[in-house]
Amino acid sequence: MSNHQYSMLPLSLHTHVHEIDTEHNELFEFLESFKEYCFDSTPMPQLKRDTLHQMLESHFETEAHLAEKAGLNFSYHEAAHDNMLDMVMRSLNQMSSKNSDLYSLIRYIGYWFEKHILDYDIQLARNILTVY
Repeated sequence: MSNHQYSMLPLSLHTHVHEIDTEHNELFEFLESFKEYCFDSTPMPQLKRDTLHQMLESHFETEAHLAEKAGLNFSYHEAAHDNMLDMVMRSLNQMSSKNSDLYSLIRYIGYWFEKHILDYDIQLARNILTVY
């Protein structure tokens, strides 16, 4: 896998499972697009919020599907996903119209994914790759 294929995903965060790495990269790219709203008084469009929610859910479903297909117990990993999604959605719903907390939320999601990939997804990928 070439590093330029995943422009927003550092090599240290590659799982070497194409579906997972592609979705991680897309999520990091999408978060980058949120930054324009951090420094503007224009509220972030609901469509952007909905898209983030859909992307997170879809990615978490991808990982659950791959784990299930490989016959892996995914419950602990899934609980981490559920907790993160709940916190992000509560934050988005409570955010002020001027996006005052958006930059903090973007940073949180980015840091969460970096830690989650290192703590969960790389091991998940190893387990998936040994089955296939």
